Amino acid sequence: MKLATLLYIKNGKGEYLLMERRREPNKGLMSPPGGKLHTETAESPSACAVREANEECGIKSSGKDWNLRGIITEKNFPGAGNIMIFLMEYTKLLNKIPPECNEGAFSFIHPENLEKHNIPLTDKLFIWDKILNNEDIVFMDSLDCTEYPEIKKIQSEIL
Repeated sequence: MKLATLLYIKNGKGEYLLMERRREPNKGLMSPPGGKLHTETAESPSACAVREANEECGIKSSGKDWNLRGIITEKNFPGAGNIMIFLMEYTKLLNKIPPECNEGAFSFIHPENLEKHNIPLTDKLFIWDKILNNEDIVFMDSLDCTEYPEIKKIQSEIL
């Protein structure tokens, strides 16, 4: 199983930083920045958030700048296989769009406009509503993507 983070970063207007991805998985879709944990060094989700935020967005942060918002496991996700994703929220505001990086180009998107953008199906169906409307909870969803684009929710918990 692969381990990864997605980084939820807001600006002062309440907009979220999304990247039009240049690579699989989700190539061509608007997704939060993030990346794979370095499992060979036993990298933690918060350390991965710090590293990925710096590499992709130029954000200098520390582990205490990130809160765990949720954990998503996806069985047989196309292009990724089995993956566990830690959804990490930046506790500070970022008001400048980072320059493009090798992973993609960035935009700030207001939550009211998310549906107008090409966002990944799992994000649309299972993640954004919980990120936007349940600030005080940490959630965990297990999804089966074997028959993608049909996605089955196997389990959902509030931690």
